[in-house]
Amino acid sequence: MIDLDEDDLRQMCTESSFDKGERYFEEGRVRIKEATTTRVKAVVSGTNDYQVEIELDEEFSGECDCPYDWDGLCKHIVATFLAVIRDDVEIEPLMNKSSSELQDTKNLLKLTDADALRSFLLFEMERRPDLFNRFKAIFGKEGEGRSLDDYKAEVESLYDDVEHHGCVPYGEDIDFSSLSDLAELYIQKGDFLEAAKIYQALSEVIAEKMDEVDDSDGNYGGEFTDSLEAFTDCIFKAGLDANGRRPYIKYLFDKYQQGDPDYFQSDYCEALDKLCREESDRRYWKELLEPHMPGELPGDQDCWHHHGAMMLISMKLDLHLKLGEKDDFYGLIEKYYRTSDALCLRYARQLLADGAKAKAREVAEEGVAIFEDHLTKELRDFLSGIYKDSDPKKYRDTLQSLFLQSGDWQYYGPLKKSSKPEEWQERLGKLLAHFAENRSTDWSGRSKLIDIYLKEKMYDQALTEVLARRSLSTLRSYQNDLAYRYPEQYFNVYQELIIPFADKGTGRKHYQEVVSYLKQMKSMEGYEGAVSEIVGQLRVEHRRKPAFIDEMKGL
Repeated sequence: MIDLDEDDLRQMCTESSFDKGERYFEEGRVRIKEATTTRVKAVVSGTNDYQVEIELDEEFSGECDCPYDWDGLCKHIVATFLAVIRDDVEIEPLMNKSSSELQDTKNLLKLTDADALRSFLLFEMERRPDLFNRFKAIFGKEGEGRSLDDYKAEVESLYDDVEHHGCVPYGEDIDFSSLSDLAELYIQKGDFLEAAKIYQALSEVIAEKMDEVDDSDGNYGGEFTDSLEAFTDCIFKAGLDANGRRPYIKYLFDKYQQGDPDYFQSDYCEALDKLCREESDRRYWKELLEPHMPGELPGDQDCWHHHGAMMLISMKLDLHLKLGEKDDFYGLIEKYYRTSDALCLRYARQLLADGAKAKAREVAEEGVAIFEDHLTKELRDFLSGIYKDSDPKKYRDTLQSLFLQSGDWQYYGPLKKSSKPEEWQERLGKLLAHFAENRSTDWSGRSKLIDIYLKEKMYDQALTEVLARRSLSTLRSYQNDLAYRYPEQYFNVYQELIIPFADKGTGRKHYQEVVSYLKQMKSMEGYEGAVSEIVGQLRVEHRRKPAFIDEMKGL
């Protein structure tokens, strides 16, 4: 058996994943499909049936096709590992059988005539191109792989299998592992440029096909990012000199410039940044960039070209800093910072980092004056840090503006703490007036108003706002804060709303929602009997709705 124990397994996942995985194992949700001494494949039943594969070789690891994207192993992998650790009766016979079959195969190979084995391999490789490709990757000479177009054709053939009328339907996720596994063979062999060619083919075809894919879950975007990252890693590991890296730097920059599709441009920019690690690389990148730099910045009305120009400016600013060209950085950003809140903030931050605090404040204040309020939050946030020690009045004014602008409670506490009692009452009045003004058209404004009242222990005012909303969901949201203080008023409004709400819809989902509100009402101490009367009335009025009657059984 494996050397992994449960204490080791706990270190590989969160406590929650372990507990859920243990429950899955104990409930018999793990079905072992294959088991060898180095690998186990299983199906684990959860929301769906998930395919799990765990490695038991030198390093323990696992893969699962569930959407889990948090720390450590998912619960399905944990459940499979627990099946291997605890369920010797099922696992060991499978492993022993696999080991026996492997030994039989080895013995058979020793007895097989070499010419007959070659004939067998040739026949199988003619039938299975993937086997030929793997054979060539392992035994061929370095640099003798296929052309980029050949690899692209293979990727395109994978799309042919799932396309319907020229479109890849939602949920049809192509398995690109035949190409990525082949690339891994070349990496193990040390032929990094051939592996890079495969990943280049993958990234190019995925990008070219995006208009044909219904990909609202982002699966293909993730595959593109992974392929491009792997491409860049391979180029870097190939150990090319500066001249050898240049064609790849140009390739990535050209792809960035083409912007097809434009939402992959940031991936190409990150790949360039990863590949250009030496000064000569960055100077070449800057040389490629120079002819594309904008003269006059397109206006905001031409948002497409404006955004593209801003990205080029930001790229050049990054290169100036990485090359230690501070004067050039400041010369370029001085020219454009009034056209963009992001550039204005970047200018101010760099000035502060370089010790020019007064100039940084001046630039940020200019930005707050120039740009519309919805663009100035980060600039105001930056200024609050500068004002905190140097200008307390402006610090408080800025915190107040930030809270009004964003509604973020991180500004409320410091604003109250830094204000004297009389000043705080004045500021509080302005905050309440602002959110009261917006409550009729903006629910978040009413919610914020209620939350402020509660924070300031102004319970009468909070109750008035909650009851005025005439909403069961609002009553439920604030029940813990207010119902025990004003039980009769609170319950009366619940009672007024619940029966009309029950009458206005049908379907089990609606009935479940009605019951959830009734349970909230029943949780109010002293009103259990009143709720029972309401339930009785609903049972009579809705006696011909068996699903509703069924949902109310627990009340």
